[in-house]
Amino acid sequence: MSHVQDSRFLGGVNELTVITTIRRGRTPEGVLTYKQQLQKVLDSVLNRELKGIPTPIRLVQTIHFARWIIWEDPSSGEDKLIFTSNYDGSMWQYLRDFSTLIADDMDRVWGNCVGYPEKGCRDFDAFWQYVKSHQVQTTAFYAAIPDESLLRRQSLRRFKANFDRFMADWYAKESKGCCDDFRKAFDTFVKENQTYLN
Repeated sequence: MSHVQDSRFLGGVNELTVITTIRRGRTPEGVLTYKQQLQKVLDSVLNRELKGIPTPIRLVQTIHFARWIIWEDPSSGEDKLIFTSNYDGSMWQYLRDFSTLIADDMDRVWGNCVGYPEKGCRDFDAFWQYVKSHQVQTTAFYAAIPDESLLRRQSLRRFKANFDRFMADWYAKESKGCCDDFRKAFDTFVKENQTYLN
């Protein structure tokens, strides 16, 4: 991909699509091909997600979604790895989070691809150039809630869950008291949950 693309923004949500070529041949251990090793890594991520076991990608708290696809290009016969993601904030910060929070995991994925930096994504400048050189332009991009970050949505969900619990507890009381009692209880609730509203 010769032309460097800018990611597209909608509100605070950004997108990224990267297509890389999977290395041919066997890994240094000689047991698996690079494609098989990559498939094994991605299967592990999927299986953990399906079982509700946290995966390292969850450490990057700005990700709305991330998807890896192994695809055989019919024109060249080469195996490709397609990565696409929607996330909050800048592409630079998003990739920086990969480099600082989940470098080993990203190396296990993209280390199976041609031209991946020798020192992995901890060498951020090399990783940045690698991603930019394999980025493809997104023609159309949609975000359901572009003006609200994922962290903000999670925070509001926690507030709502706490509010629902507060109301259920209030109604479950045998003696609810008067409006002043409710107002005092509600004021206490708001003070205890203020961090979710900021």
